[in-house]
Amino acid sequence: MTASAPPGFDWAQLVDHWVQSFGGWTPLADELIRRLGLAGGDAPDLDAAHKGLRRLARREQQSGGQYGRWLLRHFGVPEDARARLRWLAQYHSRFSDMPTSVRRDQLIQWDRPPTSESTAIAWVHVGLASIHHRRRETDDMLRRLEAAERAASSAPSAARVETLLLRARVASDAGDYDRARTCFDEAEPLIGADADGLCYRTRLCGQRAFVLARVRDDDDRFDDVRTLFEALPADSGIPFVDYRRAAGLAFATWRLGDNDRATALARQALEHAGDGGFVRFRAMALNMLARIVGGDEAQALRARSARMADSIEDAHLGEVARFSLR
Repeated sequence: MTASAPPGFDWAQLVDHWVQSFGGWTPLADELIRRLGLAGGDAPDLDAAHKGLRRLARREQQSGGQYGRWLLRHFGVPEDARARLRWLAQYHSRFSDMPTSVRRDQLIQWDRPPTSESTAIAWVHVGLASIHHRRRETDDMLRRLEAAERAASSAPSAARVETLLLRARVASDAGDYDRARTCFDEAEPLIGADADGLCYRTRLCGQRAFVLARVRDDDDRFDDVRTLFEALPADSGIPFVDYRRAAGLAFATWRLGDNDRATALARQALEHAGDGGFVRFRAMALNMLARIVGGDEAQALRARSARMADSIEDAHLGEVARFSLR
């Protein structure tokens, strides 16, 4: 019995997408020849191009060779496949709440041709880097992040933003705030104006606020942190955005001494995270609420947070909750 091909995106799916888009094998072969000619390349004749594309469609997830390079360079990975990869890799997607082993297994399916021979591989690398970051697997995280940075240099802007924000987080964790701010400045002009762009602006706001609170020690810094979060739209209808705004305002308000208002904001953050189905962000909101309320309630909240962190295999978040339980 012949072993079946491993799951994931393959050359047959890629070729079939473009065959359907152009209305058949011959029109696709003709269009490939035309685009090669426009790019100044040596194009095959129509019969050879037709046969070459059919051979490519049978290569499953092996290297695509010349025709694979041509198809990816002149046609690319279909947008629906890129959208799936974005969803698998982005920090603010619902998929980021899956256990890290599940996320890893899904992304690994894309870490082979044709994806690995395209710019879309940036999403695979940055998604796996974020998984290793949560699992405290530093060497693997750095290796994947560096690969993501190389691939993202020629990838669409969203992949570059995702990579820059993860690099900024790693730099912040290490106390390298200058590098983090350089990443922020590079990412900001790449962020779009759509709903996904608003999620990225929200993340950028949160990371800037974190660095601001660490770098400065003046009495006004938490006023400035609050101002950063107040600039985000209220009641955006996007649960991640609404969660992050409320959580950021809760932190700043608490540090400014208004515990009642901070408690109300932290509870709002908890609700917004729940509305989006975000286990990880609910756990983070529970930790924030615990810091504000203190006492026996705080212990119970942190215990809940630790259980949630375990459910999604987030070692970093679990450590935060358990450290506070000591």
